[in-house]
Amino acid sequence: MKNHSRLAGMQYLVMITVWIVLGLLIAVTHLDRFLNYYSASMLAELEFLVPVVVLLFMDRFEVMRGTRMKVIRIQTVLWILLLTVLIMPINYYLNAVSQLLVPNAVNANVAYFNALTGNNMWGNPLWLNLLYMAVLPALIEEYIFRAVLFQGFRSCGLLKTALLTALMFGLAHGNLNQFMYAFAMGLFFAYLVEAAGSVYASMLLHTLINSFTVFIFYIEMHLPENVTSAMIEAENSVSSEQHLGLAFWIIGAVIAGACVVLAVIVLRRIALSAGREVVYKEARKGRDRLKGKEGSVFSVQLLIGLLIPVVYMAIVMIVSIVRK
Repeated sequence: MKNHSRLAGMQYLVMITVWIVLGLLIAVTHLDRFLNYYSASMLAELEFLVPVVVLLFMDRFEVMRGTRMKVIRIQTVLWILLLTVLIMPINYYLNAVSQLLVPNAVNANVAYFNALTGNNMWGNPLWLNLLYMAVLPALIEEYIFRAVLFQGFRSCGLLKTALLTALMFGLAHGNLNQFMYAFAMGLFFAYLVEAAGSVYASMLLHTLINSFTVFIFYIEMHLPENVTSAMIEAENSVSSEQHLGLAFWIIGAVIAGACVVLAVIVLRRIALSAGREVVYKEARKGRDRLKGKEGSVFSVQLLIGLLIPVVYMAIVMIVSIVRK
């Protein structure tokens, strides 16, 4: 098995470049007026997927050899359901922390396209929102980050691979709000793939997390108007004011920390249920590197690929501050 870290770095660089260039082109030419949230979301996913698949094709899909894509057991699915419950408080706490600095990116995007099209997407069928906001993004993103890129860096060891793919995943969201919780989720997704021995496990977890968020939004938008207004005002207070008090943040941190500990335990149970307890233990201890194959994790292509979204996010934040 060859070391594919250089190719993985190139894949990420091309993917990020295509995504940003096409995004800027659409913004400059105002082509977004022909899009709604669904089409814009899928276009962004395809901007990620197509360059990666093209480079895979050029490489004859060699990097995909050994990719973990086996069917997961029912027992493992049940543990993943519990893992979802544990991860959600972590997700929401990091989301709240980030909103002290920047607005909620998902809310802003939905509001933008609702205003642009004059159509409230939450009035559409629930299955449609779940398909475009939960299922398809999870499948595509997990294939890219936890199948292709994960496999590309895997010979360097689980810890390095998990940290790097989580960083790449977070930066690919293009904003500080989503970066904070996407990075944390990326770590769990990577370790879950190793524990379960299948990328289908992270696809399921990612879908469940997205679906939970969609359900919350959907329920909020279909509550009585006075209740919805009160909930939105409460959410806005988290993102726009810092008067919630130290107790709120301490309690939230304690709950999130406890969920992290329990999630780590559940990951070990998942490895046991999948018959990978020994393999997962060795990987966690760093004994899983392919000697003579690990090579260098970082390449010029990867470093440029990581730098581009950082600069992009910084420019967007500066522009938003100046506009205020």
